[in-house]
Amino acid sequence: MTLMPAANQRPTLDFDPQLTEGCYRLRGELTFATVTQALKATRKLMERGTSPVVFDFSGIRRSDSAGVALLIEWQRMAASVGRTLRYTQVPHALNAIMRVSGVVGMLPLDTPTHPVQPLH
Repeated sequence: MTLMPAANQRPTLDFDPQLTEGCYRLRGELTFATVTQALKATRKLMERGTSPVVFDFSGIRRSDSAGVALLIEWQRMAASVGRTLRYTQVPHALNAIMRVSGVVGMLPLDTPTHPVQPLH
């Protein structure tokens, strides 16, 4: 599933279902431009089913503090419907924002994290 922001913006965020039920690989940008659509799309995903949900961030090219806010909201949503949530392959840049924000211990993070290449 591809999430696109307003027509005049380029960033996109894709959710690719993996072979394992409940596992989704994110590709693209996790930024102010994409998180609103991501939240809308994942609300239904969280509400259906009972299996754990895993978000694999290995395809994220760029992220900002809005991405951290989305991870916190996903954690809240999952808890409200009794689902287990896990984040894997979190980019170093996103992890750094979480550390500075003091939320690392609040989120279900797997290690290790992976580096994000700078955009040219």
